[in-house]
Amino acid sequence: MEKNYKRAKANIEEALNNYEVYIKQIFPALSEREKAKYWNTIKGDFEFYNTLAFSQLDDFKDLSSKVYDYQLLTKALLLSASIKVRERILNSTDESLKTSYNLWIEKKEQLTNALSMSVQQLADNGYDINLMTAEAEKLEREISQKSELFGQNFDNKKIKYTDVQKSIAKNEVAIEMVRYRHFDHTFTDSVVYVAVYVKNDNARPKAIILPDGHRMETRYFSNYKNSIVGQVQDRYSYKVFWEPIQKGIGTATTVYLSADGVYNQINLEAIPTPDGKYIIDNANIVLVSNTKDLYLNKIKKSTTASNTATMFGNPKFYLTASTGDIPALPGTEKEVEELQGLLKQRSYSTDEFVESTATEDRLKQLSSPKILHVATHGFYTPVAEQSELEQLTESEAAMADNPLLKTGLLLSGAGDIFNETKYNYNISSGILTAYEAMSLNLDQTDLVVLSACETGLGKIENGEGVYGLQRAFLVAGAKVLIMSMFKVDDEATQKLIVNFYRKWLTTNNLRQSFIDAKKELRVEYPAPYYWAPFMMIGQQ
Repeated sequence: MEKNYKRAKANIEEALNNYEVYIKQIFPALSEREKAKYWNTIKGDFEFYNTLAFSQLDDFKDLSSKVYDYQLLTKALLLSASIKVRERILNSTDESLKTSYNLWIEKKEQLTNALSMSVQQLADNGYDINLMTAEAEKLEREISQKSELFGQNFDNKKIKYTDVQKSIAKNEVAIEMVRYRHFDHTFTDSVVYVAVYVKNDNARPKAIILPDGHRMETRYFSNYKNSIVGQVQDRYSYKVFWEPIQKGIGTATTVYLSADGVYNQINLEAIPTPDGKYIIDNANIVLVSNTKDLYLNKIKKSTTASNTATMFGNPKFYLTASTGDIPALPGTEKEVEELQGLLKQRSYSTDEFVESTATEDRLKQLSSPKILHVATHGFYTPVAEQSELEQLTESEAAMADNPLLKTGLLLSGAGDIFNETKYNYNISSGILTAYEAMSLNLDQTDLVVLSACETGLGKIENGEGVYGLQRAFLVAGAKVLIMSMFKVDDEATQKLIVNFYRKWLTTNNLRQSFIDAKKELRVEYPAPYYWAPFMMIGQQ
C-alpha cells in the first residue's frame, strides 16, 4: 500500500520461506483436521504473493519460477500428506506403528457409527463423542509423527520446477493452474487464474493469465454444464477455458495438468473446438494432483499387483421397503458379467458381487485387488442451509458439515437408509461414504473405476481439488481413478467402459485406451453428453 515494493517482496518471501520450514516441521505432528486448519491460516499469504507476482510491476517481474515452486510445495498439500502417511506406515517394518494405524482406523469407524446415533443411543452405549474424537485425533497425531520419522531421508529434497522439467519428454508440457483472489488492500471478489507451465527446454516457467476468474466460475461454468446436459451448442467454453492456454503452450503431444478451482469441474477434452471437433482430438490432457508427481513417480519403485479384479454391480437398494426413489440398475449387472468374461480371458482371478451381495461390508473387506470396479449410483449432498443446520442434533450437524460424509456410493440397502435420514448415512450398512472409502485397502490397486453418476462430485477446495470420492480413493492407495462428474446415460456408459477394458487388456496402455474408447463412442453417440462426464485422474 505504501508502494515500497522491494521491501514488500522481501517480507512476503521471508514469510513464505518460513512457512515452508513450518510445513516440514509442524505438519507431521498434526491430525488431518489440524493440518487443514493450519493450511487455511497461511494460504492467504501465498495468494497475496501471486497478486504481486502477476501485477506487472517492475519489482515483481519474472516470478513465475517461484510461483511454480510454491505450487509444488502447497498444491494438494493435505491430499499428499495423507497419502504419504499411509504409504510410509504400510512400507514400514515397525509392527507397533502398523498396529496403531489399524487401531486408528477402528476408532474412526466407531466414531462415524456414534455420530449416527441418537442422544439416548449414545447414553445406552456409554459413548462420549467429544472424548472419542479427541482420542482418535491424539492417536492420529502420534501416527503422523512416527511415520514422518520413518520417511525423513526421502523428504529432505525440495522438489523444484527443474525436476518436473527433466521428468517430461521434449514435446510435453506440465501446467500448474493457479487460482487466487486479487489483493487490493484486502482480498477482493476478483478471481484470477494463471496457467504456469514448463517444457523440457531449460527455460524458466512461463505464465498465461486468465483475469476473468469470477465469470469463469459462474456464468461460463453454467454455460459449459448446461450445454452438455441440454445437448446444445457450446459457443464460449473453448475461448474462455482453453484457447489462451493452447496459444501460449503451442503444440504438445501430452499436457500434464494440475487443475485448480473451476478446472476441477470441467472436462476439457469434451469442449468443442472451432474446427468442429473436440479438444480430445487435438490434445492429450493428463490430469494429475500436482505436477511434482511426474518426478516422484519416476523415482518410486514400482510394484506389480497380481491379476485380481473385484466388481460390484446392480445393488439391491431396498431390502426392507418394496420400492423407492432410487432406480434399479440391471444394466450394471450385465456390465459386470461382460467384464468378468473379458478379464478371465486374460487370466484374471475375479470376484463379483451383485444385488443383495453388493454390500458395503464386502467393499470394506477388500484386500488390494489390481482392479476395483463399482457400477452403482454415486451421490453428493450439497451444503445445507444455516436454518436447516440449526434444526439438527449436534452429531447430525457434524456429519452435514463434513464434505467427506456427504458424498459416497450406494450399495445394497442404501434406499432403506435414505428413507430414514438425510444425514446419518451410517445408521446401518448400505452407503460407503468418502470418509470411509479413505480407509479401504487399495495399496496395490492399479485402477479404480466408479462406473456411476456423480462419483466425481464433492466440495471444491481451492488448491486441494475435490473433497469427495475422488480424494478418498487416491488416499486409499488407488493409482488411477476413473469417475463421472454428473449423471450419465446407462447404455452409453456400459459401452464406453467395456470397450475401454477390452482395449486396455490388449494394449496395456491405460490412458490411450480410455481416449480411444471415448472417440469410438462418439461415432454412435455424437453429443458429448454421453461421454464427457467421465474423467481419469492419477499416476498414469
